[in-house]
Amino acid sequence: MKQKLAAGIVRLRLPLLIGLLVCAVLCVFTVGKTKINYDLNRYLSEDTMTKRAMRVMEEEFGSSEQLRIMFCDLDETQLQNCISALNARPEILLATHDPEQDVRQAEGKTWQLVQLTLNECDAAALVPELRAMFPELGDYCVGGTAASQLDVQKLVAEEIPRVMLISVASVLLMLLLTSHAWLEPLVILVILAVSILINMGTNFLFADVSFVTFAVCAILQLALSIDYAIMLLHCYNDLLDEGMDAARAMTEALTQCMMRICSSAMTTVAGLLSLLFMSFTIGFDIGMVLSKGILISMLCVFLGMPGLVLLLEKPLRKTKHRPLRLGSRAWAGLLVRGRIPIAALLIAAVLFGLWLNSQNRFGFTEVGTLKQSQTAQINRVFGESNPLVLLVPGGDSDEDYQRQRELTDRLQTLTLSDGQPMIREISAMVTTGAEALQYYTAEEAAELSGASLSEVQTFFRLNGFEEKVRADRLIQAASRTLLLLGNQQIAELSKALRTARAAFHGPHYARIILEPAFANDDEGFHDAMDEILAAAESVYGKEYYVTGYPMSVYDISDAFRGDLLRVNLITLLAILLIVTLSFRSLRLPLLLVFVIEGAIWITMGFSRLIGEPIFFISYLICLSIQMGATIDYGILLSDQYRSQRRTGLDPRAAMTEAIRRALPTILTSGVILITAGFLVGKMCSVYYISSIGLLVSRGALVSALLVLSLLPALLLLCDRWVVGKKAPSEEKTDSGNLHEPVL
Repeated sequence: MKQKLAAGIVRLRLPLLIGLLVCAVLCVFTVGKTKINYDLNRYLSEDTMTKRAMRVMEEEFGSSEQLRIMFCDLDETQLQNCISALNARPEILLATHDPEQDVRQAEGKTWQLVQLTLNECDAAALVPELRAMFPELGDYCVGGTAASQLDVQKLVAEEIPRVMLISVASVLLMLLLTSHAWLEPLVILVILAVSILINMGTNFLFADVSFVTFAVCAILQLALSIDYAIMLLHCYNDLLDEGMDAARAMTEALTQCMMRICSSAMTTVAGLLSLLFMSFTIGFDIGMVLSKGILISMLCVFLGMPGLVLLLEKPLRKTKHRPLRLGSRAWAGLLVRGRIPIAALLIAAVLFGLWLNSQNRFGFTEVGTLKQSQTAQINRVFGESNPLVLLVPGGDSDEDYQRQRELTDRLQTLTLSDGQPMIREISAMVTTGAEALQYYTAEEAAELSGASLSEVQTFFRLNGFEEKVRADRLIQAASRTLLLLGNQQIAELSKALRTARAAFHGPHYARIILEPAFANDDEGFHDAMDEILAAAESVYGKEYYVTGYPMSVYDISDAFRGDLLRVNLITLLAILLIVTLSFRSLRLPLLLVFVIEGAIWITMGFSRLIGEPIFFISYLICLSIQMGATIDYGILLSDQYRSQRRTGLDPRAAMTEAIRRALPTILTSGVILITAGFLVGKMCSVYYISSIGLLVSRGALVSALLVLSLLPALLLLCDRWVVGKKAPSEEKTDSGNLHEPVL
């Protein structure tokens, strides 16, 4: 079956190659049709408090957002003119400035903050307009969630092409050192470029992809699938060296590598598909796109590489060179002699890594903001703003407002572990609009409006007011009365009341905005959020909603433990099943899974050793990639070892030959994944992306080291358990074609 399929591919190699190239060209034009999403809240589970609250918020108030503008050294007149101009914009519901809270002295300058609550509008489109609104004032900063998303979008567009270019250059250098011909790296890169273009060009089939996926997908696809092309080329070159002609060598290489590459791709896909089961559905986004990319890369290697290699067969032969000597025999000799102490030392390291990993702290928020962004500049002066929005049953009665007062009083009594207030500021109708809820007598109303007492008393009787009336009802009635219509003070109060009602009152819910005094990455964050939710529940029972960035962090952290266990188990079981089916045995797969799981424990445990929390998305993605992709290195080495043992070699000679054959592929693929991840981590300013790159790079390094040290030592020590009790000659008689591995 494999022989016939391989022969068919070689026979139709040119039409298949042309078809892939045409697909790649078409996909160039569809890459731009992919919608990129920069809002990570989109990936929260629908049953979380944040998502439920966001739906209610949109129904009640529209998709309102908040922005902050920081001015420098403005006098009072200039500042008030700016605030008036901002309030005049239809997109802005309210622009406020508190002279006590919103002024800071820093760097010899006076900084003034204006906080904006927006109407339902496109906040991302508004930010550039606000940044160009006051050119005469020189530099001023506009920050907030929408502004940060624009900054991230700009940085991704600037940095990722540069990272990709340097990654390709480093891949090219590594391939040149380990290839058999100077032209081989070009062949590999062309095939993988075609697969990357097809993958990116078919992403438009999804509703959208996250900016994290868009940024890392191409680089990770290159790094994760390059060993498929390397395996096929190395096998092809070995068969050429045995005297086969090019077409036959390619057919035989495809036959021998087909199951090996398929198994390798399937383990990688299995690891990635485990991300689909995350409750934070960015895992689904990354898992689907990268899994699709791996499968496309595998198909491009099978269907496109034979045509390109045979088309360039003469130039490849003319540019042949001796590959870099990697010292495989010396390394194998060291492993054979020191297998017992090496195994003991590394198993101890694995167990220590397991303990450290159990002590890890996880981060659920970005560590700082982009250093050069305007949001970061505002945060450095005024601190971060991560408002929480409480939505509580609304109403206009005194009883409704009394419940709001009861809640705000409880919130104001909450304190942090150091005794400081937990809530820095509360904005609600009962706080910001408290004057509108005071009661006035006729005498006080006359003084307020400037009308005579008799006129006001008549006004009270006509409107059915008793001795006292609440200010908001008084103002509403007065603004409709011809007697007081021209009163400037009443007109201003009426306008302020309408603005306050729009900000804090919806058809069914009232809005209370909290400014927490704690950061999202504080150790006491979870406890503080528990106390806020408990306070809301004590007044409103279950009839309340909370949204905002701190709430989304709280929801994610609650779901993470379940996601971690789920992704771990699914990845482990799926890969164990695939490798077991490939080897037709459970013994060797258990050994392989132990080595790679040990590499994961060491990788993650290192973060605890240096006292650095692990960003939760990075942890789950690295976990799936490290288990799914780097187990390929172990499969390749183990397969070579078993094959050599079955030819009659003793364990030491078999291990020496296995390392000689597997080392170039493992080192080439491993160094490329390590380098690509490191470049992403160091060159990208976006924390979500850089943290993934650094952790993947570290994981690939640890996996490669353990596969080339612990795994050979364990294979030698467990030889009878792994290979079987039969003598090599008996194995040879039973197995038929022994030079073809099971994979």
